[in-house]
Parts: sequence; structure tokens; C-alpha cells
Amino acid sequence: MAVMFSTLDGVAEFPIYPDDPAVASAEVDDPMWSPRMDSIDTLLLGRKSYEAWSKYWPSVKDNPTASAWGREFSRFSDRCEKVVFSNSLTSAEWPHSTIVRGDVTREVERLRALPGKDLALGGGPRLLQSFLERDLVDELLLQVFPSLVGRGKPFFRVLPDPDHAEDRVPLGVPGRHDFKLVEARPVRPLEEGTVFLHYRRAT
Repeated sequence: MAVMFSTLDGVAEFPIYPDDPAVASAEVDDPMWSPRMDSIDTLLLGRKSYEAWSKYWPSVKDNPTASAWGREFSRFSDRCEKVVFSNSLTSAEWPHSTIVRGDVTREVERLRALPGKDLALGGGPRLLQSFLERDLVDELLLQVFPSLVGRGKPFFRVLPDPDHAEDRVPLGVPGRHDFKLVEARPVRPLEEGTVFLHYRRAT
């Protein structure tokens, strides 16, 4: 499964930042991670996400001013196996971390064959795009914020595409991925208008 944040204009962004003290100490409604922490034992991360997470999350569990959810997520991310897909990262000091280089599909197939719980792609739009290209995403969990940020990394790849006669992409063509909606609901109190969307691959 892929667990991601997005803005209304399709940027992979969390516009309410956890290093803001008001956010860090707030109790939040979390329909994405909280119901699944017991069923996930492996996090899949890109380099930038791993560097950000490993710098921030390990210390939160011991921070008395952090929210109960933040401390819970800190303990969860600590105990998970963390697989970092990177050709440039030289070391991964966060316990239970492994750097993987090369074939993404082969590594995911290897992990799926092991006994254990679910795999969660926890961050990195580039990594998500590479997973979608290889048909490796079976569930997509999105938290969409009512913000237009105007810049940043697009959640899905945007290719320069001139006007052309083709105005439809039929079912079954390469590159098309269809999902069915499992759940949709507002998220509070992060920001009025934030919604959680859970999709599962359509067969």
C-alpha cells in the first residue's frame, strides 16, 4: 500500500508541518496510519523521505510535549523494518534500516514472499511513481489538503503533452491504473476541508 499526502493542485505536500509546536502537540484524527500500525511491519522509503523521517521521528517518542499520536507513530516507525531505495545513500543509521539499490520490482517481490505483515510505501513521490509504473501498488491511501501551493513535486508525473486528437485512455492500455474507492471521509481537526481517500486496485 502507498500512504501519501497531497494538495488540491496535485503536489506531494503536507502543508501543516510537524515541526510547528502547535501541530506537534495537537491530537489529530488519523485515518491513514492509526488503523494500520498493527498490520504493517515494513516501511518502504526513498532517500529524501528516509533522511527526513530518521532525523525527526526517533526522538518523538521521548518528547513529553508531543501528541499521543506522534509518540505512537515514533514507536511504530522505530520497530518497523525500513527499506530505503537509493543509489546514493551511503549509510542508514536508524535501527532496522536496509539500503536497496537496483531493481525495485525484484526487491518488492522478495519482500512479499517473506512471512510477515503488510508493506507500506510511506514517502517519496518519485518512489511512488516508480512503483506505479511497475504495477506494484495494490492500495492507495491519500490525505488531500484544501491547499493550492503552486509549486513542488507533482504527486503523479506530469509529462509535457501538446494538444492531440486522442481524448480518452481505454481500460487495459499500458500505463493506466484503475482503483475502486474503499473509504472517503473528512479529517479533523488538521484543517477544515481535508479529506481521507482509500482506494484499492480494481480487478
